[in-house]
Amino acid sequence: MFTSQTVRHLPDLSLDLSEQSDWEAGLLRTVQYHADITAVATDPVSGLLAVGTARGIIYIYGSPGVECKVKITEPAGLRVKSLQFAVSIFKLLCIDEHDRLFVWDCTCPGRPKLQKISGFGQPVNAILTSPSHTHAFIALADGEVKTYDLLCLRVSPYSIPNQWKMYEKKSLASGLSIAGTLVCDTIIDMVIHPRDLNLLFVLYEGGVLVSDLKEQNIVRAFELILAPGAPGGSGFHSKDILLPRRLQATALAIHPSGHLLAIGYADGTIGFWALDDEDKPLSLRTLDSAGDEDLSAVDTTKLEAVLSSPSHHPVETPREPIFKVAWSGFPNSSDPRGGDTVLTVLGGMTVDSPSGLTTLLFPPLQPPAPPNPTSPNAAGVAPTLHPETRAAMRTSLITKDVYIYATAGPVQDFLLFPRSTPHFAGHYDPSAILVVSDSDAPEARASEAFEFPPPAFVNPPESPSTPGTHVGLTQAGADAEEALADELALTLQSMSLSDEPRRARLPLCLCSILGEYLVKVDKHAYDTLVRDRLSPIDGEIPLPLNGGLAWSNDSAGSMKYIKHQPNKILVTYLQDLSIRFLDVSPKLLVSTGPDSPLASSFPSEIPRLTIELAPLLIDPSLALSHASSTSASYDPRLSKERIEAVHFAPESLECVAVLRSGAVILHRLDVPSGDGMVAQHSLPDEELVYLSHLRPRRGLRYAPMFGVKPHTVRGLVTACALSDAGFLAVSYASGSLLIVDLRGPRMTLRHDPAPRSTSGILHKHTDAEPFLSLTWACCGLSSDPAVHLRLFCSAASGATSIYTLMDGAPSTWTVAQPPVTVEATARPIPGGCAVFDAKTGMRCRADRNGLATVLQAGNATDEDRKFIWVAAGSKGVRCVLNVTGERIAKAEWGNKVGTVHRVEVIQKTDSCALVAFTNLGNALIYSLPHLEHIHTLHLPALGSSDSPSTDETGDFVTHNVFPVPVGSSTRPLLSTELHTLFAQRRTEPYALPLVDLAYGRRTVPPQPQPVSLGPPSMMSSVLGYIGSLSVASAGEQIDTLLAGPDRPVPPPSKSAARPSTERPNPGDSSANSASQTALAAAAAGMSSGVADLYNRLGTALTERGEMLGDLQQSLDSLEQGSKTMVEKAKRLAAQQSAKSWFSF
Repeated sequence: MFTSQTVRHLPDLSLDLSEQSDWEAGLLRTVQYHADITAVATDPVSGLLAVGTARGIIYIYGSPGVECKVKITEPAGLRVKSLQFAVSIFKLLCIDEHDRLFVWDCTCPGRPKLQKISGFGQPVNAILTSPSHTHAFIALADGEVKTYDLLCLRVSPYSIPNQWKMYEKKSLASGLSIAGTLVCDTIIDMVIHPRDLNLLFVLYEGGVLVSDLKEQNIVRAFELILAPGAPGGSGFHSKDILLPRRLQATALAIHPSGHLLAIGYADGTIGFWALDDEDKPLSLRTLDSAGDEDLSAVDTTKLEAVLSSPSHHPVETPREPIFKVAWSGFPNSSDPRGGDTVLTVLGGMTVDSPSGLTTLLFPPLQPPAPPNPTSPNAAGVAPTLHPETRAAMRTSLITKDVYIYATAGPVQDFLLFPRSTPHFAGHYDPSAILVVSDSDAPEARASEAFEFPPPAFVNPPESPSTPGTHVGLTQAGADAEEALADELALTLQSMSLSDEPRRARLPLCLCSILGEYLVKVDKHAYDTLVRDRLSPIDGEIPLPLNGGLAWSNDSAGSMKYIKHQPNKILVTYLQDLSIRFLDVSPKLLVSTGPDSPLASSFPSEIPRLTIELAPLLIDPSLALSHASSTSASYDPRLSKERIEAVHFAPESLECVAVLRSGAVILHRLDVPSGDGMVAQHSLPDEELVYLSHLRPRRGLRYAPMFGVKPHTVRGLVTACALSDAGFLAVSYASGSLLIVDLRGPRMTLRHDPAPRSTSGILHKHTDAEPFLSLTWACCGLSSDPAVHLRLFCSAASGATSIYTLMDGAPSTWTVAQPPVTVEATARPIPGGCAVFDAKTGMRCRADRNGLATVLQAGNATDEDRKFIWVAAGSKGVRCVLNVTGERIAKAEWGNKVGTVHRVEVIQKTDSCALVAFTNLGNALIYSLPHLEHIHTLHLPALGSSDSPSTDETGDFVTHNVFPVPVGSSTRPLLSTELHTLFAQRRTEPYALPLVDLAYGRRTVPPQPQPVSLGPPSMMSSVLGYIGSLSVASAGEQIDTLLAGPDRPVPPPSKSAARPSTERPNPGDSSANSASQTALAAAAAGMSSGVADLYNRLGTALTERGEMLGDLQQSLDSLEQGSKTMVEKAKRLAAQQSAKSWFSF
């Protein structure tokens, strides 16, 4: 092929990128999204959240920047079954699917250290810890409960045998058991009494047994056997309604006072029991039971009516079992017994009810003193519950209010976040709740967080009294008017309070993200985007995660290089029809050690830039969705509508979302609000809908401007392009093309292809071929050298139509007709269309500079200025001079490197090069404009074969998608991988930071003390629970009891001395500086501290050995007598072993 002198003399734009050593691919950071959550746990003392996944990885999150992970090993990749913090000694416990116990020490600076992996030889059903002692209770599949010493990292000698088997033997002997029932000795859960550590509640399938740890016996047994005729949760139509039935227990919670139990059952009922009355529940009810209904009682009238004419009475809808319950108290009463309480229930709803999590508000448990004291009981007999006390307890269980946290799918788990105390099973005074539910994708999980308790449960402020009570008759009229105005303001404030709980902003890792878009922004745009990023937002609260400190290890001195890297934004779109902006600028990683910690996470979300599309789809008059739901019933989580693509203008900062329905919606940043609400009005173009009258929530900066309605004839959107020059182009599957001037908005071009003709078999219907690629540029053509704003529209065949926009009357643009048509490569790919200046290599974008060139007065044609058009498709790429002129070069991708699915022109140090990304993890690098192959770069293992999102600096992101069936409508992301083509001296700062999880950790509050069931002034306030006269046990006493007399010396902790345990005030710079200095000193002196600790332990052990040597001679004389005594003790223990737990 012969080339002209002009082409041969084109400068090489890739001089500084022409060597293989100029390129080095590297993985910078992997951002995880937890769509496979299996367990969650929180520690309110340290302010941390732990998330366990199905892949055997546990992630720990705290204050901004604090993020670390630990893995299940030997083998790796096993599912996390259970997760708990041992708050008393700050350790993390995990049970994996092989039923092994993993123990990590969270006090070690840097990262948590794995201390022990222990197996128990059989499946583990439950694990339980207490913030008051250092043992864990391990419930095994055979019904036995073992104790594990978390200090000595061993199984303690104390164990609890299968109590239910022993209980059933006793019941059979007394004739109280139901013969022929299934085995019910499987342990479901365990709970420690909230105010008495000596009482352990073990939930078996058959019921709840309360164990006295010191006395090693059972003091209460709560087994529910329905009398014949009692409806229970199955109703009067149950086939065994006339038989006694034992309900299978499934969940357990204890009232904060310690005097009430809530036991969930498999038939969807909840049984409320008094701790002092194991014979009969106070009440048995479902979630929608009214008043003091008791489903354990026999209503003979209703029973006879149903049995006589069952067809005249509807059959009760089956219910879910009660899967989990949590009973929360609050500091809302001066009475030590507490005030209103909230019971959170997972399950129990009818099978045809919408998915959700139910919360019940109960009045205070404050029964008065009985009129006549109960007569003294015989020794060993528990006092009976007075009838009036029982009636008062039943009254405290009448539901005051009900709220359901609605979710898109069935709820799988929930987690409460206490404000301060870890006691009361971690359910006391929570400020937020995390709900994990099923997602649209099979086996995937979605997470949501809300304010807790619901605002409707909180007592509203007292209504203002009438003005007359505050304004005397002799006061002036102005005072009365002022009081009336105050009353009106309070009334309006109370009316504005919503009963819906505010959402808690989730960490990025818990969001259901469907896609992302990487974009580079200049300093001015970046400063505009991140301005006031932490200002409050209406209807939203932060999740209480504030623990730990994070810093980077800059051993190679790389921080000084990343400070000058360009700013980047990651635009993400979520399953809930929202768009979020994440800051991925390298400056966020700047840290040089503990004295210079990280100030934010990476990526760091910019909450105020959130765009919410769901409110725009509620109003059917806007015609932006095909959904027929009304505003009252619309739920974006249940909608099939999805965001298909997002486009962002890096200079004008406008954002466009393309929906699955075909709607296109534009949002603009910081739209000034007028003095009043702008009324909705019609736009002259029927395709457009006005949205400026819809304001976002207060605090959100993006506001909707207009939308392009979906069109049934035009079909779905095939391509969309947003320019910084103020134009939007949208193409459709029918071949239609719309160009919208954003200044109106007004339609600048409406191109609908002519109907296809049926004549001519060989006729090629190019007019109806949809455009797959749209690109804006400011350039000239060989046939029209003047620089104009042009739109490049490429179809699958390679036919490209170039539309030229002309500036006519003031603020009026027109499109020159007909468009210029050229041939490009077939099947265009993302990023495969770009125009560059042939001399400087700068891209000719449709931005402010390009528009200024177009609009400058007397736009003289520069004959010497030349442009290069790069057009890439699935088979190859070509460069053309002045778009419609001579072809400069052409290259074919080839078959061995894989399928090219993304092209990007990389610019660095005044040079540029073409990079083609393939599905096999290769990057083909070509020079510009002559398309000479420079290098084939083998990229690190990519998480997905999907097209990456790239930018001109050489950074790009790839995604690992949650495994879903082919054709699934939802593909949530599991992770995002941030890569670069220039990894020299860049990878170290992107590594996960070092963390000190104990930084700012508070002291564990003291164990709550027992409270009386009656008024505090009564003598019963000195009694323990279940009639015990002994005071509550301390944590040290329980540890001594469980560990036994031969407890070894705990191994020394290898953690450094901790800084101040109280988190300083963020506004107090001196406190922050002092704490950080203390942390740095602690980290620097860690090795010397450990050495001193070992020296002290060695000295102590030497002294102990000398004392033992002195005692040896005395002990020898007692050896023979001890042997005889041991033999007798063994025989006695063997005789009494079966009776140690029961008194027959």
